[in-house]
Amino acid sequence: ILDAPKGNTGRPDRSDDTVDARELKAAARAMIENFRASWSGFEGSTEVRDDLPPGMMVSGSKLMISSKTSIKRHRLAALLAHEVGVHIFTYCTGNAQGLRLFRTGLAGYEAAQEGLAVFAEYLTGGLTRTRLRLLAARVVGCSSMLNGADFAQTFSILRNDLGFSKRGAFNITLRLYRSGGFAKDAIYLRGLKEVLDHVADGKSLELFWIGKFSTAHFPIVAELESRGLLKSHVKVPPFLKSAEAQTRLAKAKDGLSPSELLTA
Repeated sequence: ILDAPKGNTGRPDRSDDTVDARELKAAARAMIENFRASWSGFEGSTEVRDDLPPGMMVSGSKLMISSKTSIKRHRLAALLAHEVGVHIFTYCTGNAQGLRLFRTGLAGYEAAQEGLAVFAEYLTGGLTRTRLRLLAARVVGCSSMLNGADFAQTFSILRNDLGFSKRGAFNITLRLYRSGGFAKDAIYLRGLKEVLDHVADGKSLELFWIGKFSTAHFPIVAELESRGLLKSHVKVPPFLKSAEAQTRLAKAKDGLSPSELLTA
């Protein structure tokens, strides 16, 4: 992903038009209401907060948006599909099972959860070259950290070897070294690969929407569902029902690598 020539990595990122926290909140509310119209059990909510760094984060069924957030408009639908359409949606469906484990996550669920969320960005047409390079750079940076490199050394790899801007390299390194070292950023690309392999093997995504669990738990979850022990209120989140999303999903079923998602 990082070595691919820019001319061969898919469509270029689009305009620089941005969305602020207020508009982002309005768009999130609209998506939440759309989800609620499809299923009354969806209990998502959103709020703008002054005590968060720029960006968004999900806690339970709530999307929290920093008042300092500004994102590219063409990334809006993709980011909401990631946060609301996957993280909050599976929290609510998992909560509906009556077993907290399904809403908080079974062991090893995070890779599949984040991979599914990035896959949702692709399905909505918002997985850009910049975003995919960022996910790949985080893997390289995490490997550097785990191999004993200090903050400055990892920053140098991202800046000098991979060509990221000073700000970009610093922000990636900062995420990795916070709290003494936080390796979660390595799982996004790994999880995406798991989901792509799952889809290419001809397996359905439907069980993913029952709660938060890893692909390794699919046989167990499928058996629980076949015995009528799980509640399947909805088959898929609303964003997945669009013709564009279904077309992209069909391409993924034919087999795609992460780097090929930009051209699909």
